Amino acid sequence: MVNDGSFDAEGYEDGSGPREGSFASVQTVGMVLFLAALTMLFVAGLIGFVWIRMANEGKAPGGSIHLPRELWLSTVLVIGVSVALWRAAAQIRLGKQRSLRNALTAALALAIGFLTVQTPAMIQLLSEHEQFRASGMHLYGFIFFLVLLHAMHVVGGMVALIVVTIKAHGGGYEGAGASGIRGTTLYWHFLDVVWIVMFAVLFLLR
Repeated sequence: MVNDGSFDAEGYEDGSGPREGSFASVQTVGMVLFLAALTMLFVAGLIGFVWIRMANEGKAPGGSIHLPRELWLSTVLVIGVSVALWRAAAQIRLGKQRSLRNALTAALALAIGFLTVQTPAMIQLLSEHEQFRASGMHLYGFIFFLVLLHAMHVVGGMVALIVVTIKAHGGGYEGAGASGIRGTTLYWHFLDVVWIVMFAVLFLLR
């Protein structure tokens, strides 16, 4: 059958062929629901931080909270992961397997770099928390909690990223669908947005 433009390359004109729409797969719907639940978790955490920050305004005036400089670098790295995965998704649609593998490898390297940079930043936040805990100011402890919570989800995202990268290097996506890469990319875009919003709130209310 010749594709005359009335259907995409993944389906058939009468709709009887395999078609992978945005919400056609159970995996995609499950991922969306999972991300919705995580959104509520992070929103609740940020609301808690804002409440604690306002309660500690007398002990810590605006601008007195010092965020580790490493958090700026980690912001660049997590954005880099999303960009690399966006490129990977584009390359698999074009059938460029080598470029796909390179993009996934770059995304994995950037994700590892993100966690590597986050580690000393979390150690510094924990140290600051110990210094101020006696005074009753728990802001650093809550910031540490939020950063740790995000880092734990990054670890989960890295597991998925490792799986799709190994599969890609083994030729697993040659002539196959890209649902695994699509789900991984969606999850990392979510982590990217969460981190940017969270870091912006922490910075503005420091």
